[in-house]
Amino acid sequence: MSRILVIDDEQPLRRVLRIILERAGHTVLEAPDGWEGMALWRQAPTDVVVTDIFMPGKDGIQIIMELKRVATKPKIIVMSGGDMKRLFDLKSAARLLGADRVLSKPFNPQTLLQAVEGVLKGAPSVTIRSGLNEQRKYARFPVAFSASFNDGVSVLAGTVMDISREGCRIRSTDAVPSEKYFQVEIELEEPAERLTVNLAVMRWTRQEEFGIEFISMEPESQAQLWRIIRNCEEATAKADGHEDCRQSICEGGQGAPRDARP
Repeated sequence: MSRILVIDDEQPLRRVLRIILERAGHTVLEAPDGWEGMALWRQAPTDVVVTDIFMPGKDGIQIIMELKRVATKPKIIVMSGGDMKRLFDLKSAARLLGADRVLSKPFNPQTLLQAVEGVLKGAPSVTIRSGLNEQRKYARFPVAFSASFNDGVSVLAGTVMDISREGCRIRSTDAVPSEKYFQVEIELEEPAERLTVNLAVMRWTRQEEFGIEFISMEPESQAQLWRIIRNCEEATAKADGHEDCRQSICEGGQGAPRDARP
């Protein structure tokens, strides 16, 4: 049978998963976090990696990205009980980044074994409908924020031209990021205030512009994003009918409309 690496910070759950998988004939390795898990995998790559999403230190999203860099076709099953405090659905992000299966806790033994069997047989992974058109179901607001983006190769600069609840459009005379996934820092109007997107995905590019979708950010940055959108919505309502207000309608820190006078 197959060798399977289980990564989860909950020891009781790891023990249960080990029992289920070993009874089915698999050999199981286990790790309490992403750092130890990837160290084990590098020493002796396994056929399947089963990992939790939410863990201290290196989380499941980082594990997926690392496996995609170092393995040709890694077989990855992600588990998550969900976290309602997060603005973004990281389970969808896991699929987007390349997880073959996403299991919602709690799940029964048969569900786990079917997921393992499916990835070993190469059955099609579960996909999500996500892209430019879907992202635009949310209103987009013109802004002018300085931004930097780090794709792991270089740090480039640009300007956020518009923003929505799920993403933004960036104009850059430096270059378009060479990687599909990267980190973005958006400078807001208040001194030293910035919105940090821990993980963003490239959605489209054209000439010196590209569109990104926000995948993961900390609660503080999530709150900043919601405040920006709320301020833009209010500024749009106030500026309704005044075309000279539409070029750059809202700011970040205080959210005051720019020159919204008649």
